[in-house]
Amino acid sequence: MLTKDNLRFSLIVFRKELRDALRDKRALRLAFLPPLYFVAIFVGLVFFAVNIANDKKVAGVNSIPVYVEGEKNLPELIAWLREQGAVIKNVESGAYQQVKDKKMDFALIIPDEAKQKRAKGESAPVWLVYDGANQKLSSSIGFVRSQFYVWSSRVGAVNLMARGLAPDVGSPVMLREDNIADEQKMSVYLLASVPLTLLLAAFIGSVGFSADMTAGERERRSLESLLITPIPTFSLYLGKWLTSVVLTICILSMQLILLAIAFRFLPFNQLGLRVDVNYLDLINVFWALVPVVFFAVALQLSLSIFAKSFKDAQSLIAGLVFVPMMLNFYTMFNPGLFYDWWLWVPVLGQAVVIKEILLGGSIAAFAFWKFWAMGLLITFLTFWIGIKQLRRPKIVYGQ
Repeated sequence: MLTKDNLRFSLIVFRKELRDALRDKRALRLAFLPPLYFVAIFVGLVFFAVNIANDKKVAGVNSIPVYVEGEKNLPELIAWLREQGAVIKNVESGAYQQVKDKKMDFALIIPDEAKQKRAKGESAPVWLVYDGANQKLSSSIGFVRSQFYVWSSRVGAVNLMARGLAPDVGSPVMLREDNIADEQKMSVYLLASVPLTLLLAAFIGSVGFSADMTAGERERRSLESLLITPIPTFSLYLGKWLTSVVLTICILSMQLILLAIAFRFLPFNQLGLRVDVNYLDLINVFWALVPVVFFAVALQLSLSIFAKSFKDAQSLIAGLVFVPMMLNFYTMFNPGLFYDWWLWVPVLGQAVVIKEILLGGSIAAFAFWKFWAMGLLITFLTFWIGIKQLRRPKIVYGQ
């Protein structure tokens, strides 16, 4: 099929379709605006996270407001919380009801009996009241809870020493934690949306053009005129495919360039993250996504052939957007799970590799050959289906 004449005919169709696509300014805007939106949303999320982090920092320590009722009953506990960076806000009374009425997020209630029992050396009750349904409080509640346990253990150790006992008697087992994830790996949550947006750009970047070159021409009855020309069906399909591929690659390249600029200037260091994505990493990401562009465009064209109108084609191929979304969400919700055979699964393998590249990991060269092997296989299969359908009377004449 790849003869000199076929390639020449394909280039003729390619130039014709590309010229028509570039004339459609509205379609071009709709195709090239999503990368701007994706990058803008990502930048906004980073600055939002930086703003929240800065709001919780005063003189280099975390500043968490803690509402306390009965501050005078355990002044040493309150002093400890202040030393750790908490901002104590005294509540005269009714803290429980105020938390219930959502006038404050949470409160530490120290009853009068706590002072009396503390004086007797007995366990003093302290209430931490909060709404567990509010997920935004998890870090603040965790801070107060952990500091309370630290203070309690220190006081317990002092009491044991006062009675002539070793503090280790009260702690027969000591748990020590070591988080082996470095700063680079901790950025996975912030960068989790980047592979998804890149896969979406590669998968549906030129949906409108693909639908217009097949179902749109079928609706306008211009497809019949093309099919009765001496141009082989393979050359006709290849020319349309090349047009969508070139446009999709331009859209994908634009998004990668914008991300490169964003990674260069975004203040990740203020979040305690070390994100170092160089230009070679972005080239590797591009190299991994090109096979996705190849078979995604072929799928768009082959599916659009079955539609009788441009709108029907858009509705038919709109379901393709769920392929990268579902597979990428699976990797996001299972970050520690990986199997070697994933690299043979289109889109899933790319999602894993892109995330690893953005996090500073190393990728073996053979992974990219797996992407290309599977991508070209699916592309050839969809080519065969699309070319076969173009010669059917039902497709040509709309019977």
